[in-house]
Amino acid sequence: MNASTSPFRIMVSPYRSARELPALARVRPAVLLVLGVSLFMAIGLFISFLNHSYPPPPDVLKIWVDAWGEFYMLPFLKIPPESYRLFAAIIMVPLAFAMWMLMAGTAKLLSLLMGGRASYEQYLVTTAFSFFPFWFLAGIIDMIFSGVIDGYVLQALTGQLGPFASVFWINFPKFFYTILYGLGGMWIGISAAGLESFQWWKAVPIALFSFGWPMLLMSVLLR
Repeated sequence: MNASTSPFRIMVSPYRSARELPALARVRPAVLLVLGVSLFMAIGLFISFLNHSYPPPPDVLKIWVDAWGEFYMLPFLKIPPESYRLFAAIIMVPLAFAMWMLMAGTAKLLSLLMGGRASYEQYLVTTAFSFFPFWFLAGIIDMIFSGVIDGYVLQALTGQLGPFASVFWINFPKFFYTILYGLGGMWIGISAAGLESFQWWKAVPIALFSFGWPMLLMSVLLR
């Protein structure tokens, strides 16, 4: 695979790069990308576990729950809260690979229904390089939000910095996760349009359903 058809270019130019992918796309770079991103997330969760960052003291947890709701702040599975980030760190790599295969399989299935001819391997490449860079960026922002400026955010949530700051930081996680994961889904749709020479309306369901898997799994499992 030469530079002009490198899957890394999907991050910058998804439509054109997907069109230039060879018929037999190499999956190894995609595997390494997914592995790297998931290990980054797992290490961050493990450090959080060692630092006893979750759960926070009961008074702080109540502020979090009041701001973002029990579903997003409390463990979904019946695992002791003090062990939840260790559990998340352990499952992160297999979870990431399961998400990746589901996204690629969803995109492949929908493309078949619309007359697509690209291989599953090509969808593995395009979904990896379309979605996981955005997930990596979301992970960095989340670590800053919850580990670097968390004291400032807590002040905002308790009204110490004024109503505008309270509203902004309450809504910030909802918007930045939705926007970044949504961009990942959009990149998958654009890549599929280039890969299959689809009209744009055919790429829309591919983008939406491929974007839905990570949103569902991460909202249920990660705290």
